[in-house]
Amino acid sequence: MPRVSISPIQVGPLNFLILDCPSDSTLPAYIPVLEEHNVTDLVRICEGSPYDPTPLSDIGIAVHDNMKFQDGTAPAKDVVARWLDLNDEVFFNSPNKDRCIAVHCVSGIGRAPVLVAIALVEGGMDPLDAITYIRKVRRGALNRIQLAFLDSYKKRKQGFGTKKPPNKAAALTATNKSNSNNSTPSSQPIAGSGSGSEKKKTGFISKIFGKK
Repeated sequence: MPRVSISPIQVGPLNFLILDCPSDSTLPAYIPVLEEHNVTDLVRICEGSPYDPTPLSDIGIAVHDNMKFQDGTAPAKDVVARWLDLNDEVFFNSPNKDRCIAVHCVSGIGRAPVLVAIALVEGGMDPLDAITYIRKVRRGALNRIQLAFLDSYKKRKQGFGTKKPPNKAAALTATNKSNSNNSTPSSQPIAGSGSGSEKKKTGFISKIFGKK
């Protein structure tokens, strides 16, 4: 039986499955896992088409190939915009709340985790907490370039689910607070400005690697 490498990430309504890249021969082993986690959409970031997505389409999983970017780098603005639009559609603008987005690059330790980290930050989590959380479940995730990108990442002015009633956004914050009491990293919104926010972000990279 082929080895299946998956890492579930769930904070409030945001529900992701990071995985390494299947092949045509290993995809059958992934399908029951994707179904078990209620995956409705799968984002392929790796170059080319490493496997035929037809078996996924046959079970109702939409495969997205429009968010690719180079290995070891951070995503461009248009990729981030498409990623966040997909998050809005899956988690906030659908009547079905039991949904999950699977995302993979080649090994699932660079490009896929950086997209998930972006979503967690947009959902209200501090970038350093998002990185720490992801690294606990995906060992070796994120390189210096991607960490620096997250350090300087600016959230959208509009949040997730802005087309929904305001209590949806409140529910995300409340759920994240509850998760934080159960060893999930803090999801308090980052202040847009002020000495407190700047102080917390000082030495961001050094906190990860131990030195600048």
